[in-house]
Amino acid sequence: LDMLIRRLAGAVGAALSGWMLWETITPIMRQISLGSDLATELLNPPVALLRIISTALLIVGGLLAVAAIRGAVWVFAAGALVFALMTGAMIGLGADYTLWRDEAIIAPFLLVICGVLAFCPRK
Repeated sequence: LDMLIRRLAGAVGAALSGWMLWETITPIMRQISLGSDLATELLNPPVALLRIISTALLIVGGLLAVAAIRGAVWVFAAGALVFALMTGAMIGLGADYTLWRDEAIIAPFLLVICGVLAFCPRK
């Protein structure tokens, strides 16, 4: 049963992160199609780049957990930590709430999934 819960948590984490990755890439692609360059979209501000990195780590970690491969919790935890710190930084720096409201809702769930992966044994 523990392994099933762990795999389910990995699948939910990967799916949720995939949605957040899509929500990040879509506006970037739209801005590039309007004439902006990729470097400007990723680095000014660097939130988009951090979000892409964290969601990619979360997706990989979730898929590793589904496949019951060792190290899944470390990869997922790294992504969740970057995601949560990025969210806290955006809130702390006074960014408009429309920029961080999705992250503020999803970050606690990702941290819970990380806890499930950490405390449910692989075997």
